[in-house]
Amino acid sequence: MGNNDKIVEPLLAQVKRDIIADMESREIGAIIWDNSTAGFHEIPEIVHHSSKEPGKTRVARIMGLYVFDGKLYEIEEDRAPVKFDDFWDRDTEAAPTVVTLSPDIAGKDLGDPEAVKGYTTQGSLEEWMVIANCYFQALNQD
Repeated sequence: MGNNDKIVEPLLAQVKRDIIADMESREIGAIIWDNSTAGFHEIPEIVHHSSKEPGKTRVARIMGLYVFDGKLYEIEEDRAPVKFDDFWDRDTEAAPTVVTLSPDIAGKDLGDPEAVKGYTTQGSLEEWMVIANCYFQALNQD
């Protein structure tokens, strides 16, 4: 662990703890946003590093956050088994930009994030700061 890691790791852990605490205080188990309509100032993306193939990376666009067993996961757009359209009724409702799920509903609807592809805890401090910013912007969407 380099000197920079000794500084960054605790900060990154604190960012995640702060988001978890905020979500819990609002009784949010998961928040899902539509990147195409959210109008975020920055795109919530991370560089995902393969655990199976060292050196292999891909860019993952994040469409939300999910707290499961006290751990914060990013929900990867087009990879997680989460479809934004599943959370509203096209016949009776206008399309939302953000959907929040209570902890109970999130657990039932999203399940164990370790059991399927599309959920991750990766990302640099800078990437998580963008995601945190998107989280707070999403809370202010109507």
